[in-house]
Amino acid sequence: MNVKELASLVDGKVIGDESIVLHGASKIEEAKSGEFSFLSNPNYIKFLDTTFASAVIISNKIELNKFSKLPPALIVVKDPYTSFVIAIEKFQKFVPLLADGINSSAMISKSASVGKNCKIGANVFIDEDCKIGDNTSIMHNVVIEKNVSVDEDTLIFENVTIREGCKIGKRVILNPGCVIGSDGFGWASKEDGSYRKIPQLGIVVLEDDISIGANCCIDRATLGETRIKRGTKLDNLVHIGHNVIINEDTVIAGLTGISGSSKIGKQVKMGGQVGISGHLTIADNTTIGGASVVLSSIEKSGETYSGFPARPLFQTKRIEASLNQLPEILKTINNLEKKIVELENLLKKNNEAK
Repeated sequence: MNVKELASLVDGKVIGDESIVLHGASKIEEAKSGEFSFLSNPNYIKFLDTTFASAVIISNKIELNKFSKLPPALIVVKDPYTSFVIAIEKFQKFVPLLADGINSSAMISKSASVGKNCKIGANVFIDEDCKIGDNTSIMHNVVIEKNVSVDEDTLIFENVTIREGCKIGKRVILNPGCVIGSDGFGWASKEDGSYRKIPQLGIVVLEDDISIGANCCIDRATLGETRIKRGTKLDNLVHIGHNVIINEDTVIAGLTGISGSSKIGKQVKMGGQVGISGHLTIADNTTIGGASVVLSSIEKSGETYSGFPARPLFQTKRIEASLNQLPEILKTINNLEKKIVELENLLKKNNEAK
């Protein structure tokens, strides 16, 4: 594929040599001649005049006259990140994950149904009354317990466990080691200080076009459903508590934990290591910065929160700015205290002299 063809693919405008042949993609700081890259994050703009890439996909908002040297070809687009994704999909070589058909070591209950064109790997266990949709791929060592439904075109990687009764939608990706429908953290304290387990009788529902990262745990509801709605993406090592509802197109980064019965709005963005306390509501289009701890509901949509406890971003920045001044403020307070003592002593002497 040459630059002109790539630009046509992403609906971009070429500046430079559109005849250059491209054979692969790479990061802008590591790209070699014959490769293409992209520039989306402002932190990487410094590489634009030093990269060896033959072509770079860039934003139409970048002022090119600031650079002394540019790559042989630029492809100017509105959204370079999305355009780069489209481009590398074209260059990606398809490698089948599984052989066609069902591996001889797989154990599938007689009452389970498996759709057309499914691929099932070694040591997979599918229990009674399960329904597996067409074109689904199930990798090695997956356990699917009783009465689970998995809709069509879903991809389940190695060592995933889906517990009884859970429902998985279409085009869902479950990455290695995740557990769907583990027991919620329900324990009733007794008079003697010990605990009695609360039965977790509900299920987990994953709607269509969801991606769940490696080693995530999504707890089944105590009663009813834990539900993750269409288009939501979870990074690795995310924990979702029982009866949580996550609405459409929300993205959650790794090591985040959401406590039971919280409701997360549409198109919410959470950074890594965020903690959400139980029974809270997070409004649509909220952004929560990494390592923030949310202790109360966020009711106004479109706001950015950060810190511990999480506060509106402008407020957190003001607090951080004040904290940076604390050493000087303490010096000032100490000096004022000394002067007050001196004035009190002077006043005492004057009173005694009278």
